[in-house]
Amino acid sequence: MATKNDTSKATPESVVAPSPSKKNWKIVIAFLLCFIISVAASIGGTYFIMPKEIKPIVTNEDDGQAKQLTAMKEAIAAQDKTIKEIQTENNTLKLYLRHSSSTALKNILIDQENNIQAYLKVMKAAMEDLTKLTSGTRDWNSKYQYQLDLALKGSLEREDLLKLLKTGEPNDK
Repeated sequence: MATKNDTSKATPESVVAPSPSKKNWKIVIAFLLCFIISVAASIGGTYFIMPKEIKPIVTNEDDGQAKQLTAMKEAIAAQDKTIKEIQTENNTLKLYLRHSSSTALKNILIDQENNIQAYLKVMKAAMEDLTKLTSGTRDWNSKYQYQLDLALKGSLEREDLLKLLKTGEPNDK
């Protein structure tokens, strides 16, 4: 038979000794909770420390650039219109220049001098014929014939000067 001392010693060992599987679960759960708290603290800290993305206010700049672009397009369209008007005016002025060039003006003036000379010759001949028909007009005819000769001489000199004028056209002589 067993003694009291033996029984009391046997009982507490069996009752007091916990099972190894319960100890392992408590440690695993403690490590798991510690890990979860650590990860949560890291994520939370990173979330608050990281700078937040600020949405750039691009709409105002885009509106300003769109306005500038529209203004530039309008300016270009106005300049194109002005250029076309200037080209049209340029063509018209070239046409006028062709018809009113210094050569053309020179030729017109030479033709006028030739017409003046022809008129003076006809007038001179007509005055001589009138003198023959009318008596007592010899003094009158000689006086005016001299003035007609001076006018004819001046016209011939102007024609020679016009022919010498340099207009880019070769002279006939």
